[in-house]
Amino acid sequence: MIQEPRSDGDGAARERHDDALLLARARRAYEGGRVGLGLLMAAAVVPMAVLSFLACGRPAATLSGSMTLVLVVATAVWRGQDAGRGARLGLLAGVPPLLLPVIVGATGHLCSADVCLLFPVACLGGGLAGGLLLGVLGVRAKLGPTGIVIAGIAAGLAGSLGCIVAGAVGVGVLVLGLAGGLAPALVLRKA
Repeated sequence: MIQEPRSDGDGAARERHDDALLLARARRAYEGGRVGLGLLMAAAVVPMAVLSFLACGRPAATLSGSMTLVLVVATAVWRGQDAGRGARLGLLAGVPPLLLPVIVGATGHLCSADVCLLFPVACLGGGLAGGLLLGVLGVRAKLGPTGIVIAGIAAGLAGSLGCIVAGAVGVGVLVLGLAGGLAPALVLRKA
């Protein structure tokens, strides 16, 4: 807490005190705005979570995945810079692996009662598409290592909301697909 200055006759102490209070208020307003922006960007997770809840039938996994994604996105956007850009791109790159298994499930495809190999294939294809999208967007945005890592985490979490329909196998092949799709951009970036 800033203490009340003693009067030194010329008001210099009062002016320093006022400047310190103004700076503290400005800092609080700035940080509050960053938190608000992070929460606003994290609100994009709500329709993803609703879709997952309705289409995938795994409410506990949907809840834990979406809450983790909200935390990652809100924190990264609050942090800003490369992390914030990466979180936004990761949300976008997570859409193909989120939607592809949901679309496959909605088509009424033929699966046996025990196993359905179409879901993991959809997760792999969605992961590849998301990884390629992330690679292209990441190069355009000139993401650094932190941004790429955050983008990959956000894309993986967003995509997992659709791939949980295939269980751990679906999420595993999603990660493989994201890595495979992103690899060319990372290799070209190093060259």
